[in-house]
Amino acid sequence: MKKIIIGLLFGLILGGAGGFVLGIYALPIIIDWQNVKSEQVQIATAEESDPKGQFDRNSPGSDALHWGTGTVRISRENLIFEEDVELSPGPDYRIYLVKTFVETKEQFLKVKPQAIEVAKLSTFKGPLSFSLPAELDADVYDNVVVWCEAFSMYIASARLE
Repeated sequence: MKKIIIGLLFGLILGGAGGFVLGIYALPIIIDWQNVKSEQVQIATAEESDPKGQFDRNSPGSDALHWGTGTVRISRENLIFEEDVELSPGPDYRIYLVKTFVETKEQFLKVKPQAIEVAKLSTFKGPLSFSLPAELDADVYDNVVVWCEAFSMYIASARLE
């Protein structure tokens, strides 16, 4: 009888922990689905001459749960995630502009105090566009970083060229 109770408690703890982790990753997906259904978003267009970069799923800071792929562009007024952009789902994603290329959590934490937060991210697929502050000199920033603020996790970065 004692073994059965211990087994049940162990199963309950394991199931609760698994459900919690699943909930953390499922909630943003559910929210994203609701936003897509209820919102019509105007996507800005980029010029061919605007700097662009690629999120690389295989960058050193990415892993099986934290990654991004696709093309990102920056113009004077907007940061644009093109249609091919896809990010792993997660909570509390933020988009930052930084002056130096980073591709790991440790590298980003060193430059984060100087980084410019562009937007909170509530959807994980492009196309998307984000307005840049009028006083921002976009020519100074050559890297876009997607960062999970809740868990201090590097998701993806793109070098703008």
